[in-house]
Amino acid sequence: MGAPRFKDETGKKYGKLKVLSFDQIRKGQAFFLCQCECGRLLSVRGANLRGKNTTSCGCSRRKAVPRYRGKMVMKIICGVRVWGKENPASKRPLWFTSCMRCGGIGHHTERKIRGGKGLLCECLRGTYTSWRRMRERCRDNHPQYKLYAGIGVTVCKRWSESFCAFVEDMGIRPNKEMTIHRIEGDKGYYKENCRWATKQDQAKFRRKPIRKKNSRRLKT
Repeated sequence: MGAPRFKDETGKKYGKLKVLSFDQIRKGQAFFLCQCECGRLLSVRGANLRGKNTTSCGCSRRKAVPRYRGKMVMKIICGVRVWGKENPASKRPLWFTSCMRCGGIGHHTERKIRGGKGLLCECLRGTYTSWRRMRERCRDNHPQYKLYAGIGVTVCKRWSESFCAFVEDMGIRPNKEMTIHRIEGDKGYYKENCRWATKQDQAKFRRKPIRKKNSRRLKT
């Protein structure tokens, strides 16, 4: 039985990973020993390297600098009061919180509270969904790209980086019938250009598509 054939990736670089050598064959797939820019060694499947599914050891997803700095105990962050750690001796303790709006009790990690993008209480679920969908619409891979990112509609940096900032500027979504409405449709999502509105209200301000005149002539 001959030696297994595979594409040698040694010496190549994919993202933050540099391929050092061939590692082993697992279930018919070639794995390569790689070194990340942060210094960590890891074994990665060749197909994942070529497909750019793996471009680092995971360090690029870890943010060293938190959004919220300073002591959290008794502070109000994104509408919830942080009371303290439930189990301080734990390596990854949960923090005990209570919502200032509905009184709901929560248990969250420090990273989630400090990050500013996490949902800290279920009473904000509707608002959080609107914020998440707003950000998704302005991405290049969204199905409605031509209606948003394609014409230059973007989300301001303050809202894109923080759900808490969005709630502070827009308030809680009044009811499930309302969504985010851009007052000037050709501009992006930011405080001065957005409001909560129903679909009926938004339809009144929607621009009508320009129809091209039929250039075909009637045959005589």
